[in-house]
Amino acid sequence: MNTTIDKPFGSSSDVTRGKLIDAGLRLFAEFGVEGVRTRVLADAAGVNQAAIPYHFGGKEGVYSAVVEETVKEITEGLGKTGLMNVTAEAIQAMPADACRDHLHSLVRAFALLILAPGRPRERTALIVREQLQPTGNFNFLFNGFIAPLHSMVSALVARLSPDDLDDLTAVIKAHAIIGQVLAFAVAQNSYLLRAQQQAISIRDAEHIADTLSDMAVKSLSH
Repeated sequence: MNTTIDKPFGSSSDVTRGKLIDAGLRLFAEFGVEGVRTRVLADAAGVNQAAIPYHFGGKEGVYSAVVEETVKEITEGLGKTGLMNVTAEAIQAMPADACRDHLHSLVRAFALLILAPGRPRERTALIVREQLQPTGNFNFLFNGFIAPLHSMVSALVARLSPDDLDDLTAVIKAHAIIGQVLAFAVAQNSYLLRAQQQAISIRDAEHIADTLSDMAVKSLSH
């Protein structure tokens, strides 16, 4: 999914591209592609408007680059934990306790990636917007991190559930577990009002992550 124009550029061009991607993440997460004018995007990035077609071919190219960066950051974040380096076959052979520990750690790691203060909130808003109003970039987003994570959680659910659990039910349960994490991002303002807080701090994110991972494991306990 390479959306850039193949032109030689040096470090200054890299800086310009980075500024546009950073500004694009903030603006697209809030307003979507159609809601952001090219001039506004350039001004927010502090670059000349001509830099957009030069580096990305247009506003849509910036958006695609933002999606690529979002997928990269989340896959790298999950990759650093080592939790995604397990096959479905290996999960089936895991002792139940090890499987529960793996699920707990995976849900916790994903929750922290989604809920930690700063950039993660913008990434999450972009993901949610793609879920509600998918663009041509959705398949890249889905195949990049959603499908691998969903498949891993589904395999763990199947391992920790009764033998007669069918594949679709495993997918539904996995979707519910992942959805519990995303719900704190989607309905964050409601949570903050109920919790009487102004924002989710890193300590709050860790508390939520611990609670959600505990719930995920307990929901599959026999």
